Order: sequence, then C-alpha cells, then structure tokens
Amino acid sequence: MVLRMAIEAKAAAILRDAEASLRQLAAEAASAGDYAGIIKVAAWAKTISDLVKATPAADEAKPVSQPQKASLDKKVQSRRMATRATERREYPRFFRNRDQLVRVAWSKREKKEYQHKASRSALLSLVSALVEAGKDGRVFTTDQVLPIRDSTDGSEIPNYQSYVCIAWLKQTGLIDQHGRQGYSVPRLAELRDAVEAIWRSLPTK
Repeated sequence: MVLRMAIEAKAAAILRDAEASLRQLAAEAASAGDYAGIIKVAAWAKTISDLVKATPAADEAKPVSQPQKASLDKKVQSRRMATRATERREYPRFFRNRDQLVRVAWSKREKKEYQHKASRSALLSLVSALVEAGKDGRVFTTDQVLPIRDSTDGSEIPNYQSYVCIAWLKQTGLIDQHGRQGYSVPRLAELRDAVEAIWRSLPTK
C-alpha cells in the first residue's frame, strides 16, 4: 500500500512538473509570436492539470500501520515543504476567472499568498493605450500611460488593475522592461491578437 501511494505521489509530481514546463513553453511561444502553438501547448497543459486533480489524495487511501503511517507522514510533510518552496519560486502566477485576470503572488512578510484582480475590459483598455504609447518602438513609462479609462463605460481604471495587466504582459514577453527607463512593445502590430490568444490559453481558477 505504501509503495503504491509513493508511486502515485511520484507520478503526480512528474505531471505537475510537466504542466509547469508546458506553461513555460506557452510563454516562450508567446515571445516568439507563435500563437497557434500557444493554444495547442496550453491545451496539453490543461489536460495534464486535469489528470493531477483526478489523482487520489493520500488521505483517501486505506489505513496503514502506525509505523508505516509515521514514515508516510514524514514523507508527505517533506514533499509538501518542497512543493511549497518550488511554488514560491514560481510566483507570480496568473489565472483566468471568467472575465477577470487573477495575479497570485507570495507575501514574504505574511508568508502566504495574496491575489490581485483586473477585469478583461481593463486589460483590453490598457492594450489600446500601450499600442498608442509604443508606436515606432518608443520606450514609455507608466506615468505616461496611467491612469487609463475603461473603453466600455469611460470610467477610470484603478492603477493596481493596470499593474496586474502589466505584470502579466511582462511575464508572457509581450512587453519588455528597460530598467527604470520604462517599457516597449517588441511586436506592436501583433499585440492585440497575441493578448487574445494567450488570454484563452490561461488556466482557469
């Protein structure tokens, strides 16, 4: 029983690593402008994610002897600590919740996750502003772009939502940061289509 659980745990870890690698590959495809590749790779990552979720949890297994349980508990605890350490290195992470972009980050002070969200309309409004600001390869600062207004109703979008979107665009390689000088858009003509493609490929939460 313990051996079977250990094998299942290792298999789940391999699947999680594969999913993370595919997510990274999708980001690389975005940087290369391969939007068809983004969609295909993201679909594979989603399939693997579903497999991981379907893996039985350790506490659903049949009871084992006390010595076996003590040994198993130590292994599970060690694995959880290693997983948490790995996850902290992978922050920030981005998800899609209906029409919201969700940024999950790690607070060193609080030692826990926290979330910031931005609406899809905020993202698209920001993209429109970046297309204008980044013309002719110009480098621009956030002060030159923010605040922006929602293209759907004209309301001012809170800056924290814009920064959520900027962080995502940076991670996917759709905008480049040049230190304190600001940002640029390396493939300006493709930005809108790329945002739409990567948006659809985001894992849901």
